[in-house]
Amino acid sequence: MNEQELDAVYTELCHALGAAGEEGATKLLSRFALLAMLEIDDAERLKAMVKRAAQEA
Repeated sequence: MNEQELDAVYTELCHALGAAGEEGATKLLSRFALLAMLEIDDAERLKAMVKRAAQEA
């Protein structure tokens, strides 16, 4: 994925979060995270990503 594609997907996610509203955004992000985990399908990589996200939060 190039930078433009990443930006387009991130923008689409932001629009979906806005449309979902405050309560729906949490559910959407949870569902997105689960779907991404299933696609990545690598437990060690996912654990590292969770740690990285927690450190940067």
